Amino acid sequence: MTRKTAAADDTDIPTHGHGPVTQPQAHDLGHEHAPAYGHEHEHDGAEGGNEPAHAHDHDHGTGHEPDHAHGHGHDHAHENEHGHEHGHEHGHEHQHEHGDAHDHAHGHGHGHHHARPRPRRDGILLAAFGAALPEAQTGYELFAAEVRERFPDHALHWAFTAHKVRRKLAARGMRRDSVAEALSRLHDQGVTHLAVQSLHTVPGVEYHWTRDQAMVYRHPRKGFLEVGMGGPLLTSETDLDRVRRGLASYIPAERRPDEAVVLVAHGTYHQGHQRYLDWEAGARTQDPLLFLGALMGRPGSAEIIGRLRQSGARRVWLVPFMSVPGHHVQVDVYGAGPRSWKGLLESAGFQVMAKLTGTLLHAPFRAVWMEHLEAAVASLAKEEPVGANGV
Repeated sequence: MTRKTAAADDTDIPTHGHGPVTQPQAHDLGHEHAPAYGHEHEHDGAEGGNEPAHAHDHDHGTGHEPDHAHGHGHDHAHENEHGHEHGHEHGHEHQHEHGDAHDHAHGHGHGHHHARPRPRRDGILLAAFGAALPEAQTGYELFAAEVRERFPDHALHWAFTAHKVRRKLAARGMRRDSVAEALSRLHDQGVTHLAVQSLHTVPGVEYHWTRDQAMVYRHPRKGFLEVGMGGPLLTSETDLDRVRRGLASYIPAERRPDEAVVLVAHGTYHQGHQRYLDWEAGARTQDPLLFLGALMGRPGSAEIIGRLRQSGARRVWLVPFMSVPGHHVQVDVYGAGPRSWKGLLESAGFQVMAKLTGTLLHAPFRAVWMEHLEAAVASLAKEEPVGANGV
């Protein structure tokens, strides 16, 4: 026996259409899940948990009007076994309050009215690793301002993928959404077409985690009608070339030809880490004293120090290759302790020059991310929504 039950968080989210949910549902995404039974009917006016006597709007194809026109309310108890396509015959037993039992065996042509298509509303979700330091927010703010100027009619929202960063901010009363929370929030706001832009550097763990969650939320009734994904900074071979060309203005202008430059990236244990290595290989053909190291993965600090010694350079410019100068940059790269990259290089006998920056602070690099976002937004305009009427 199929009954319409109220979802736990059934607020102002409209439901559309009917039929079994065929796409996998996201777990822990903070949105209403499809009930576990096999056939779900959602009808206008059946929201909020009140179960009316008639949950179905049946178009009874009996060819006659019932002969009973009673001046009292009927307490109909319909028991429909739904494991069939619409249009099958049902044996309905109409039990009236005056005690008369009428057995009807007539074919019902179920004229269920599909919910009207949702009005289109476009949204953008910017997904970044995140930073808790106030001075590290500038890069995010710069990019957000450019996005608002480029897409003024889109709802804009942020998500931080690093849970440690979110916890630090929450402890200070500065809450940032996770990707799951941001997706749910945008859906609650009525967004139907969503472009998700990764502000990560390579397609590693953080990027793929973001993409997977966003794509699960693509559903004709329970989620977004369409989702487009914008890749990280180093996605394609074209991206690698563009970022190499933008490097000339990223490196300090006062650097001399005999001085080395060490870029320090975050790194990842995902196979997407190879993008760092591919990018560095091409960059070193133009600048042999350029090196790229990583906090996670290779090359680490020991390998970079060995390569610096082989180069003969004694003075080193230490430059972060991360989106914003957050905790990793200010502590792991430039920290006063002996285990920071600056401390390790100085202990190895190198004179270290620092430039506190981030790739989102550099306009040529922001332009690459923006191009990816523009492509994601354009993909939503071209694609025909699947099941936009809730089917």
